[in-house]
Amino acid sequence: MSPSPASRSVAFTEVATTAQARDDSGPTLIVGTSDASQAAIVRLVAGVATSAGRVMVAVFQGPQNTGGYSVHISAIERRGDQLVVHATFARPGPGAIVTQVLTAPAHVVSIATVDAVGLREAILVDDRGSEIARIAIT
Repeated sequence: MSPSPASRSVAFTEVATTAQARDDSGPTLIVGTSDASQAAIVRLVAGVATSAGRVMVAVFQGPQNTGGYSVHISAIERRGDQLVVHATFARPGPGAIVTQVLTAPAHVVSIATVDAVGLREAILVDDRGSEIARIAIT
């Protein structure tokens, strides 16, 4: 069995946070390594624009029936050909007073293009370390 690849932290810059993404899937992520994936992020999160030399990483919480939900990317690490995105998913507590509106929380950050070179897969994990989503990078 080969040893697991060394892990290193990847610096990221805040791009956008919204409660109203145009995403209707469950919790997921998109890594903008291609023109199509960058365009998908721009389409799903209002006000987001691509930036030269940067790759966007977007995490979506999925549709929610009320306010009080949010998602926040807390860390990103590179493990060989994998990008591991750590996110905190918040939800309202029992009996919380929340807005009665459909929401779809999302958080978008960007990483340096060099940090995305050679990626084959991205994994979204929550603050407990549980895998939430896994995507192939093409």
